[in-house]
Amino acid sequence: MLPEAKDFSAADMRVGLSAEFERELTEADVLAFAANSGDANPLHVDAAYAATTAYGARIVHGAFQVGLASALIGMHLPGRQVLLANVSARFPAPLRFPCRVRVRGEVTTWHPDTRAGQLKVTVVECSQQVPTAEIVLGFTFHEAGDTRPVATRATRTVTSSRPVVLVTGAAGGLGSDLVESLSGEYDVLAMTRANALPERLAALSGVAQLRCDLRDASDSRAALTAALDGRPLYGIVHAAWPGAPIGGLLQAQDDVIESQILFGATTTVRLARLLFEAAGTQGGRMVAISSVVASHKPVITLSAYSLGKAALEGAVKLLAPELARRNVTINAISPAFIPTGMNQHKSEQQRKIEASRVPLGRLCEPQDVASLVSYLLSPTASFVSGQIIGLSGGQL
Repeated sequence: MLPEAKDFSAADMRVGLSAEFERELTEADVLAFAANSGDANPLHVDAAYAATTAYGARIVHGAFQVGLASALIGMHLPGRQVLLANVSARFPAPLRFPCRVRVRGEVTTWHPDTRAGQLKVTVVECSQQVPTAEIVLGFTFHEAGDTRPVATRATRTVTSSRPVVLVTGAAGGLGSDLVESLSGEYDVLAMTRANALPERLAALSGVAQLRCDLRDASDSRAALTAALDGRPLYGIVHAAWPGAPIGGLLQAQDDVIESQILFGATTTVRLARLLFEAAGTQGGRMVAISSVVASHKPVITLSAYSLGKAALEGAVKLLAPELARRNVTINAISPAFIPTGMNQHKSEQQRKIEASRVPLGRLCEPQDVASLVSYLLSPTASFVSGQIIGLSGGQL
């Protein structure tokens, strides 16, 4: 069943937005596409011929699957205010018909200054849960006016005597959990960009929302300085990340790879500089959220994401001896699959499959991460620095 058509504006856009629909593909659909496009290749339209090939039966045109992706981007995400700019596609498995498919798209890059981005679409054959197409669609908006987000400063400053901790990606699934967990002990500056902090967190007395663009070094520095208002910064928890694009490196667009490496290396270094400069005499703590699929177990279908997280882990190791001059420690936490954030839309079957791979017999939960973050921020962890700490549940 198709979702209702939507009209996201440029102001609504953010990395991680997703939409999906399912539909049946019949022989009539494929033959109609062949007639309208002029592509009557016998592998698609001649059952007798297709039976003699390695595929054993007729398969859906790759271009038909691109058309399904076009329907998603043009009618549902971002919707009718979008113009398709470019297409890159690969087809890892044949799609035989009749069949039912799920078409899912996620915004993997978004540039407010140019009002352009990319949507990564995956077509999955439902009965076997086999991905048959991976399609990257570049898009721009044809709506009028300048809808670029304006950076705003903290909704209020923090004025108690408790240590101040900055959490990036505070509006995300894991980021929100970390803000809530840390707010009991610290004054938390919850950094967000496109999305506002959930109301339940914004209402907490120890939490101040800080809206700015982390990718803009001068903007984020100015916003943090204003929010601190002369107070030292004790810690940074770097949880922000620009999504997890699917696919290998050879098929990935340059800006997708650059965005992942930016958050892994450059942004981590920038945040470390801020902490180095703003830490008080007691020193400070920085904790970066990595992933088990970084250096430990990279995944080829998440190559750009694995590369970016590996860059983060490398930055953590190299920064540790430099930060030590100000008694600042830095470590990374590498959790396994967590059923929140970019994984919140995973099916129950996928979650069970992931849990079956964990010797402890359950998935890593946000509280597992929050507990380790709390330890690494504490005085007890004052000699722990430059470490990549796995939360794998016993996985090798």
